[in-house]
Amino acid sequence: MLMPARRARLALAALLAAAVTAGFEAGAIGFVLPALRQATGASASEASWLLSAWVAATLLSVPACALASRRQGSVRLLRGCLLVAVVAGLLACTLPLLAGVLVAGVLQGLAYGPLLPLVAAVAVSGWPPERHGRVLGLVSLAYGLSFVAATLGAPALLSGGWRHAFAFGTGLALLSLLLAVGLASDAADRGQPAGQAAGQAVDWRQAVSRPLQPVVVLSLGTGIGQAALVWLPTLALALLGVPLADLAPLMVPMLLGGLAATASVIHWLDRIGPRRLVAVGQALALAGLLLAVLAPARAWAFMAGSAALGYGIGLLSGGPLRYAAARVLPREAQGLAQGAVAWITDLGLLAGSLVLGHVAGPAGPAEPGSTAGAGIEQALLVAAAALLLCAPALLRLPAHTPPPATRQA
Repeated sequence: MLMPARRARLALAALLAAAVTAGFEAGAIGFVLPALRQATGASASEASWLLSAWVAATLLSVPACALASRRQGSVRLLRGCLLVAVVAGLLACTLPLLAGVLVAGVLQGLAYGPLLPLVAAVAVSGWPPERHGRVLGLVSLAYGLSFVAATLGAPALLSGGWRHAFAFGTGLALLSLLLAVGLASDAADRGQPAGQAAGQAVDWRQAVSRPLQPVVVLSLGTGIGQAALVWLPTLALALLGVPLADLAPLMVPMLLGGLAATASVIHWLDRIGPRRLVAVGQALALAGLLLAVLAPARAWAFMAGSAALGYGIGLLSGGPLRYAAARVLPREAQGLAQGAVAWITDLGLLAGSLVLGHVAGPAGPAEPGSTAGAGIEQALLVAAAALLLCAPALLRLPAHTPPPATRQA
């Protein structure tokens, strides 16, 4: 469904709005939990159920939408997810009991989990191949900026009450839904199965087919790398002994590295393809982990390591693997391809979090040289080893062949 220029601009606005909505919810959820506990008197375990419900619903909804996209179409599913997000937000804003908020959390997980893979599938179907890297990079940039904005702005937003974050997210979802109404429908949205539209059936086994296997392995490693990022603040507390109030400046290089990586994806992905960017991302992620863990316990070494890790994981997460999936599976299977990348990445994040948490052991005092610091260092070295084990899959990514020039959408 390649689009004329004006419709392409409106479609891009709809996709970026959906990415902003997903980024805000992902960035704000960590701040909503303590605000919810403070307002309702819920225990830590009760409040954690909201995050657990979110994650479980996400792991269910991503593959479900990937399979449903074969017949329902990515555009229709994108609109449906945004509609569910609006309903979930309204429930979270109005239901008085914690159980009601948990129900809303499940609905939000079902809605927000598939948003980015659906956005990527629509982008691959709606723009010519030579524009895929730029559009996917812009989507990642919108998500990343929204995530950072939510991380910085959620505390102020929640100062007026824990429901304010849900209300703001609901407004973003509603705006995205209104913009998505104008998206052109693909073949499946017009009532014709996508596989039939292309003259062939789309088989779910394509998600684990040989051409997609290296992308799956690299996506798993990316998820583990994302889990390592989550441990960086704890590492800073344990190794450097800084108070929690002084932690934010140490995290700035990591955030800037991620944003710089997304800018690199926008500029280079269509030119040089995914293989080189993935190689650079893996190398810098490994270097960042080793520098943060093995270098002297100094602020400059930690910040340099976090910047390299942020840039490396930002490259891996910012579009090259989605781009590679778009190249190895046909257009009618893009809902399945992009869903597989997202689900395997989430699975790597979840598995990595569990394994790294087990290796790190119980939390101890945040002091240099403490047992807790040594456990966290070991956990991050395990993450580095996992990234290294996934690296050979890079050699199986197809070489980049620039697509033939077509009229710009």
